[in-house]
Amino acid sequence: MMPIEVVPSGPVRARMRAPSSKSVTNRLLVISALAEGASLLRHPLDSDDTRAMREAVTALGASVEDATDGWLVHGTGGRLGAQSPLDIDARLSGTTMRFAVAMAALAVGSVTVTGAPPLLRRPMGPLLAALRALGADVLDEPDGSPVRLGGGGLKGGSVEVDVSHSTQFASAVLLVAPYAAEGVRIHVTGEGASGYLAMTLEAIARWGVAVDRVGADTWYVAGDQPYRRRDETVEHDASAAAHLFALAAATGGEVIVTNAGQPTSQPDAALPALLERMGCSVVHDRDALTVAGPARLRPLHADLRAMPDQVTTLASLAALAEGTSVLRGVAVARGHETDRLTALAHELRALGVAVTELPDGLEITGGARGPARLATHDDHRLAMAFAAIGARIPGVVVEDPGCVAKTYPQFWSDVAEAGVRWRSVGA
Repeated sequence: MMPIEVVPSGPVRARMRAPSSKSVTNRLLVISALAEGASLLRHPLDSDDTRAMREAVTALGASVEDATDGWLVHGTGGRLGAQSPLDIDARLSGTTMRFAVAMAALAVGSVTVTGAPPLLRRPMGPLLAALRALGADVLDEPDGSPVRLGGGGLKGGSVEVDVSHSTQFASAVLLVAPYAAEGVRIHVTGEGASGYLAMTLEAIARWGVAVDRVGADTWYVAGDQPYRRRDETVEHDASAAAHLFALAAATGGEVIVTNAGQPTSQPDAALPALLERMGCSVVHDRDALTVAGPARLRPLHADLRAMPDQVTTLASLAALAEGTSVLRGVAVARGHETDRLTALAHELRALGVAVTELPDGLEITGGARGPARLATHDDHRLAMAFAAIGARIPGVVVEDPGCVAKTYPQFWSDVAEAGVRWRSVGA
């Protein structure tokens, strides 16, 4: 897409569905690919990240077919094929990179997992160390290079996984643990977004594998415990819904997300509670969740370590609030698609906002004004967060808006459906 100018159109009034969860879709692709028999994933998210995961499990021997209301996955029973050297391209998907590397440890032959340069700069060390400790044939690679594995399976045993940079390291190990020759005892260290680990544990249990909690931050998975085939509907994406709610918060409007009311362990489902602290009203009604924005947003002081992805959303809203907000606990965001803290500080300053970059967060004094061109740094969450600013402040141009296809391909059409106009402008 060409750069777009978001045109303020007054308070939004919208009722819509959020897309399905990228995090859940990718976990279920791994599980169903390892399961025996055919499983149906109903209403999965179809995005760049989930296509990368779909192609990865297909390369490893599963078959994924389009069905009437989802994807039909013919599983491998844990017998992943790679009779000759195999290359998997994770594109820009961190989830795919980490989960595919763990799956590749179970393969018959050698597998190389690679991706776009920004992805290869993201941390992998704790996962590779854990897989080696469990008997995987992980070949040494320098930082910034593809990961090569010799295949041959996992022996099992005890392992410690540091999740300071990402809980995906622990999730990846847990997802493949049922196919180790012996049981796997995993102890998690470091502070991470524990809700994502809970999502993994819940999915594993739903698909028929027992995971025993044997201590604080320690779980045991018995070996030779295959997943059972299953039909499952993918729940809504709380991270995507957050960007829709931000439109209401920014404009003093109202957004009803009709499929966001059910309980979920997704960490970003806690965002509406923080929006309440900024002056929004939040109403739960069966399956729906309504957020109505105030005339003036209040500043926010919050520790976001449980939902680091939402630093982009809340920083953008803080730029519109009256007063100084402090967002902490998100040093991990420096290792996401880009260094999100530095990127946010740079772009918000272009709007005339006073921003102090902290080691683990941002201090933001509201007062955003246009015009300004905001770079998205090839980061889908920055692009979606900046939409809320443009819905309130005239003259905001969002560069490379198409990067939202990573997790929310129809985002800009949904923005238009919510009543926010935008138009393409010159590069």
